Amino acid sequence: MKDISPLIVPPLVPNLVVPPLVIPPLVPPKCDLTSFPYLAIEVNNFPARGEWISLSYAEKVAFLNLLLKSWHQIPCSSLPNDDVLLKHFSGVGQKWGKIKENVLSGWVLASDGRYYHPYVAKRALEAWLIKLNASLDANKGNEKRWNVSIDSSELLVDLEEALQCLKILNPTSRALENHVLKAIVRANKHIDNYANLSGGDPNINKHNQTKKILNKKVDVNAPWGRGNDITSILENKRSN
Repeated sequence: MKDISPLIVPPLVPNLVVPPLVIPPLVPPKCDLTSFPYLAIEVNNFPARGEWISLSYAEKVAFLNLLLKSWHQIPCSSLPNDDVLLKHFSGVGQKWGKIKENVLSGWVLASDGRYYHPYVAKRALEAWLIKLNASLDANKGNEKRWNVSIDSSELLVDLEEALQCLKILNPTSRALENHVLKAIVRANKHIDNYANLSGGDPNINKHNQTKKILNKKVDVNAPWGRGNDITSILENKRSN
């Protein structure tokens, strides 16, 4: 009689849990445009977006209300992950629970626990760069007027961070190249000015390092050294 080997059952392998994609915030945490009363919406392109066309009337109302509300949140273009607040911001009352999923389908829940909309984030970054450049110009004017030294290194770091975010989120932005070139010119002037006026700044190494970083950005198509490619993550999210 042939020996029958006992059936060996391999141990059960628990289902592998794939961690969700970690998406960094689409704009810098300091991005504050509460002093900017207008959100630019492209009247020809925006209504033609698939995201907008697919929404029902109530969903369009909620979506537009959230979009506008996000403009004066900090960071700009974001919303809190709070259902009570989202329901209030949406303006649709009890309908929110039924339409929430569709309305938020185009929003991204980032690692800081807030929802971001890529369209508003692009507009926010462009406006934020304008605001930072205006602040740098104001510092430069005050230095000249009062013959004092003003440390603009923090503004330059903010400018660099905003440029990186815009490069990732909207590499074809018409404003990007102009802002990069302005950043390089203004960084050089502000850092050199500050070093001269301060009579030998002890933090000159920090300024030179900032200057070096900005000067690397002459080629706007060069890699910007940020590990998380938000654009590809968003494309994967849409395809799924």
